[in-house]
Amino acid sequence: MTVVNSTEMVPIVASAPGKIIIFGEHSAVYGKPAMAASVSSLRSYLYVKKTEDESVVEMAFPDINSNYSWPHKDLEEIDRQQLTLAQESNDVNNYVMEFVRSQVSGKGSDLEQQAAVCFLYLYMCLCPNLKGVRFILKSTLPIGAGLGSSASIAVCLALAMAKLGGHLDAESKELSSSDLEFVNKWSFIAEKCNHGTPSGIDNAVATYGNAVVFRRQEDGSTTFEPIKEFPQVPMVLTNTKIPKSTKVLVANVRKLFEREPVITSTILEAMSAVATKAKELLPAISSDPKRYTEMLELVRINHGLLVSLGVSHPGLEVIKSLSDSTGIGSTKLTGAGGGGCAFTLLKTGTTDEAVTSFIETLSKNHGYESFTTELGGLGCCFVAPDSLAAHASEIAKLFEEESTIEELNNALLPGSSALNWVVS
Repeated sequence: MTVVNSTEMVPIVASAPGKIIIFGEHSAVYGKPAMAASVSSLRSYLYVKKTEDESVVEMAFPDINSNYSWPHKDLEEIDRQQLTLAQESNDVNNYVMEFVRSQVSGKGSDLEQQAAVCFLYLYMCLCPNLKGVRFILKSTLPIGAGLGSSASIAVCLALAMAKLGGHLDAESKELSSSDLEFVNKWSFIAEKCNHGTPSGIDNAVATYGNAVVFRRQEDGSTTFEPIKEFPQVPMVLTNTKIPKSTKVLVANVRKLFEREPVITSTILEAMSAVATKAKELLPAISSDPKRYTEMLELVRINHGLLVSLGVSHPGLEVIKSLSDSTGIGSTKLTGAGGGGCAFTLLKTGTTDEAVTSFIETLSKNHGYESFTTELGGLGCCFVAPDSLAAHASEIAKLFEEESTIEELNNALLPGSSALNWVVS
């Protein structure tokens, strides 16, 4: 890998979405197909700017009160031969990982250090000679809610650093398939830095957007099939804020499988059939009301199957019960369950007033946080240089000062803001 490093392309603004599992969580652990989709308006954003001190590399993540600065001379002490091996590898290089950890250890909380490790590993591999720059991350994604926030951030960093390191065509007006493949590869490596053996689902959705059908293979790898023609579907995403343990929930399903293999296998096969049917329906749901109604039914069925596996939670059932009683749509937990998030796919014709009442009831009575958004939508992207120049002061203020989610969405959200985003 030839690494070029230049501040000529600074400033840069990049973005990537979060994700939810639509169908097939838990059954995916047993080799069944599952489907994940991007969440169009819940995204991470990265702003790269020059610093006054040209001898440092800086990273700031105001959402978690994180602020790091590394003298570039300290980063130059890395063994260049080992760094070259890391740059040419598809996996995490142990030497480079230990070097990165030595630069981060003891500085900040565990969450801050995880973000810094992800950042610095990508920096060392993709643009290690670049200095005098500051990377500022902001996100409208709830952190730690199972919505792929760490992968979304990793994709933003991989995209920006790939451009700064000269790995992507600087003159191209769009992101090519090879560009996306490069970003997906390196964001996956970044995810491995903190998560050991991630599935690759989160970073794939954040990179490519829309939806992905995935399936775990017998050798432990995961195959992906991007669904490009994925119609954006209105929904409400609700974060219960109830703590959960994915490890415990997966283990409990495994115990159920061991106690009742025939019954559990039947449930898992039914979940597989739901995911397969959903994939068949997708191309027609935006034009055929009958197909959309079938999709709502599949959401209801899949939630019921997850309940039968014992992975729901009374707090999640509150959302399901309210959506049923108000008739606004079909609700299903997403992710491991046991708390976390649920999404409500809205019925055609559901009014804004009904949605607002639904959200306010969950907030007032239970303290839940809800977002109106859409399934599907753009994957990773960056702001075109001419558009960035035209809005330079506004964007700089947004990242350098405190800003609300509403302000971030109004100024940055791809598809609705005034910015021209470069996409695939």
